[in-house]
Amino acid sequence: MSRFLHLVELCIPLDHRFSSSLAAISERRVVLVGVTEEGITGWGEAAPYPAYTPETVEDVWEALTARGAGVLGEALPATAAAAVEQALADLDARRAGIPLWSHLGGTGRPSMACAAIGLEESPDRTVVRVGRMIDAGARQVKIKIEPGRDVDRLRAVREQFPGLTVAADANGSYSLDDQSPAELDGLGLAYLEQPLPPADLEGHAGLRRHLATPICLDEPATSAEAVERIIEQEAADLVSLKPGILGPAATLAAIEMLSSAGVGVKIGGLVETSVGRAHALALASRPSVSFTDLVPPLWLLAADPSPHAWQVVNGLLFPLGERGVEVRTGEPPVSECVVRTARF
Repeated sequence: MSRFLHLVELCIPLDHRFSSSLAAISERRVVLVGVTEEGITGWGEAAPYPAYTPETVEDVWEALTARGAGVLGEALPATAAAAVEQALADLDARRAGIPLWSHLGGTGRPSMACAAIGLEESPDRTVVRVGRMIDAGARQVKIKIEPGRDVDRLRAVREQFPGLTVAADANGSYSLDDQSPAELDGLGLAYLEQPLPPADLEGHAGLRRHLATPICLDEPATSAEAVERIIEQEAADLVSLKPGILGPAATLAAIEMLSSAGVGVKIGGLVETSVGRAHALALASRPSVSFTDLVPPLWLLAADPSPHAWQVVNGLLFPLGERGVEVRTGEPPVSECVVRTARF
């Protein structure tokens, strides 16, 4: 049986510069990975994120092209391995004629659209950005914060939109000496994500004992084994799993572990195109997933390789049906974003 590997690197401008305590980006570089058998192609997406993942797009491209057709089963950078695994899962679902969510044990239920809001210049600018996301259809927001740019912004959003579900994400920028986490505790946040550095599980466990706001961990959840350590340390009320880093199998294993331990599950994204978004939403339809930070890709990106128009209906995003995500990279405006391609 012939099997073909397709690689497409994209560099897509963002509609709005996105900043966090880790990095500020104005474009998104990703590698789409397609695996074809018997005329059917499954797709995955490698989306390493600056200052968040240890590998870069160059690392991903070099690893995938160096191995070529032998890439399947090889050791790869995490996001590259996740993309290959995604493509194979998508291929299996398409060959079986079932939706990806069904192949992954999901229910097909929609997820609440939650818009990630980057670090803005002022509280007023934060309120404006949140308002635009609400106008687009978001019912929840997750606001990036860091020391000195936190309480005032969240309080302004709370005052302007009192009924909105609001969470905050510090990307590990606080220390145990900072007072801001305690000040945030009175704002009724859905959760506070990654307040301390990723390695400080003990510190996060201590914060859980002192704060009423649920603590969510993200950066430490790099494998199923890492998630098990979070559970053992009782370091989180909620863990954010990124399928674009873990891949489908480890994400499913982590969901089961967290559910069995009574820890909440969130599915997160990496500012991906519709390819990565399709995989995230399929896994988010698992019954025990309570939060996401997912929105339609074109809310963030200037172009998308899928002609499928993701619609937010009553604040909800729906996973795709049995046809899966359609990928077109040879037509404007996406063709203008293609950096290079390879086929093995």
